[in-house]
Amino acid sequence: MDFSFSSDQEQFRKAVADFAAGRLAPGAGVRAKSDVFPWDLVREMATLGLLCVMTPEEFGGQAISEHVVLGIVVEELAKADFNLASIPIVTNLVSNLIDAFASDRVKAELLPKVAAGDMLVALGLTEPETGSDAAALKARATRTSNGYVLRGEKTSITALPSASAVVVFASTDPAARAKGVSAFVVPLDLPGISVQRFDDTGYRCIGRGALTLDDVEIPHDALLGQEGQAFTNIMNGFDYTRPLLALTAIASARVALQETAEYAGVRTSFGRPLANYQGVAFKLAEHWTELELARLLCYRTLWLRDQNSPHTVEAAMCKWFAPERAFRAVHDCLLVHGHVGYSTESPFEQRLRDVLAMEIADGTAQIQKLVIARGVFGREFGTLSSSEPTC
Repeated sequence: MDFSFSSDQEQFRKAVADFAAGRLAPGAGVRAKSDVFPWDLVREMATLGLLCVMTPEEFGGQAISEHVVLGIVVEELAKADFNLASIPIVTNLVSNLIDAFASDRVKAELLPKVAAGDMLVALGLTEPETGSDAAALKARATRTSNGYVLRGEKTSITALPSASAVVVFASTDPAARAKGVSAFVVPLDLPGISVQRFDDTGYRCIGRGALTLDDVEIPHDALLGQEGQAFTNIMNGFDYTRPLLALTAIASARVALQETAEYAGVRTSFGRPLANYQGVAFKLAEHWTELELARLLCYRTLWLRDQNSPHTVEAAMCKWFAPERAFRAVHDCLLVHGHVGYSTESPFEQRLRDVLAMEIADGTAQIQKLVIARGVFGREFGTLSSSEPTC
């Protein structure tokens, strides 16, 4: 049993860490409060091969098959800039879907641009009335002689304000529910498309938004894979994006703990450093322990995927446990700093708002616990019927 990175992985980790500290950490706080997407830094991330790690080299990717490497990428980036760490999660998930299921035309047209940081392709799954029960989509894709016509709404789409295309999930057979969900690559400059940006409490430079599709016509080869296979494909993808999202929250919280420990060593109260008080020291120790446990679970989950072993339950464990514990840790760090921590000039209030987003993305804690209960104890556990998949 080996809990260390390989020599190649460690070398890669150091390269990403150096880049993040030198290029992303400066100005991260300013960017977090801005609505401007940092294309220049995204393109620098692309030069390191961080946007399409698993994409074949012919399309500009690194052709690395290890999901553990994706964990290294997002963890090291999140230490410096929580918001920008989310971009490789989106680009790697979408590029993997396109590489596995798209037509040759779509691959050649999109993958090199995504790998180079010249465009973003977002993921449109959630709907206004359909969140965790993603099989119950109301968006429809109707087959025509020329392709498909899309109608419906999508919401909570990460990076939509800066995206050029979206992978849209829509039902081609409503009666089949999950088995009737298909996915399509949809350029955002087509007639019948409108985009709305959200005014979020965090994640501002990345942005989220909603998409309306009003009789949008797309060609046959915009379909990803076969009709009715998209739900299974995206759930499979969430099995590795969930630990990745968890790692961004963990990384941000661990940096907060380290900064708070330094502050507690020099800030005095009643003539003694705060670090001398068990009320402070024990809290920091407890948070560090829980985050270390969560971090190891995330990497074990990614390792299980690399071994082609089942890991859906472990991914759900990562997703509910880590963001919740990370939020608590950052919250306590803010309180240790007192009134200074509550100021917008400190990084803690921003981290608190950013980490909170991870409690929602890719399924809430309640959904993750349902996945765990069903996976461990049987599908009769939970409030939904066994025919109703959830994400």
